[in-house]
Amino acid sequence: MAARHKYRLPCQTINKQNKLPCKASGIYCKSTKTVRCRIHGGASEGPKSEQGRIKALRNLKQYKNLNDEEIRTHTKYFQRHSNASDERKAFDSDM
Repeated sequence: MAARHKYRLPCQTINKQNKLPCKASGIYCKSTKTVRCRIHGGASEGPKSEQGRIKALRNLKQYKNLNDEEIRTHTKYFQRHSNASDERKAFDSDM
């Protein structure tokens, strides 16, 4: 009863292996006017380069008045702390 299969948007791509339609749920892409799942290009992964990340962060309210160097130090600080927590989790799982 809880499933809403008739309301979800199925991905509109064809699999290469068996030539059947993809069964994953997707999102509507405005640029291509089709429905795509995350595997077939439905959602963006965000900027890859450091300059692209800074440009994207500059649009946020909390980074509006900061220059590039201040934004870079903020992102390196948060990235360093997230990596430390990942290392801690890996260390705890080894025990």
